Amino acid sequence: MKKFFFGLLAILVLLAIVGLMLPGKMEITRHITIAAPAENIFEEINDLERWGRWSYWNDLYKDDMQLTYGDKRVGSGAWYSWTGKKSGDGKVTITESIPGSSIKTDLDFMEHGVAKGWYTFTPKGDSTQLTIGFSSDLGPNPISRWFGIIMKPEMNKAFDYNLTHLKALAEAKPVQ
Repeated sequence: MKKFFFGLLAILVLLAIVGLMLPGKMEITRHITIAAPAENIFEEINDLERWGRWSYWNDLYKDDMQLTYGDKRVGSGAWYSWTGKKSGDGKVTITESIPGSSIKTDLDFMEHGVAKGWYTFTPKGDSTQLTIGFSSDLGPNPISRWFGIIMKPEMNKAFDYNLTHLKALAEAKPVQ
């Protein structure tokens, strides 16, 4: 029994040491080319009430998340918060909105810290390249760093979902 506990302790110490060597920051960037003008995509992201139409997390937790919107729901300064047993609590705020060019957000995960999100719209002939980015400082805690490693595949899945749904929405709209 004593060997078991020493073995378990050795594994925990090893995991902590490896955790300290893992990246202290999680960054993800994905993009897609959409056969639509930037305005068709921009309005879907700039209006927080439309996020339920394309956001992976809103779809995943649709039966759990309780959303509360701020007085402003579109553009810089707009925000909504969420709470739920499965989704946890958080808040997204649009911090910068440049029509047809870019949108920046703060994603406040409460006790887990604030991450940065961004969306850029780059003209490509008659199409637009939409780039989605996410950056989170994981800090020195080895558990947080392991969490970053575990969450990255899920974040990639979420970004692919978001891009695919934004593409379908934007391409279904008439050209303005």
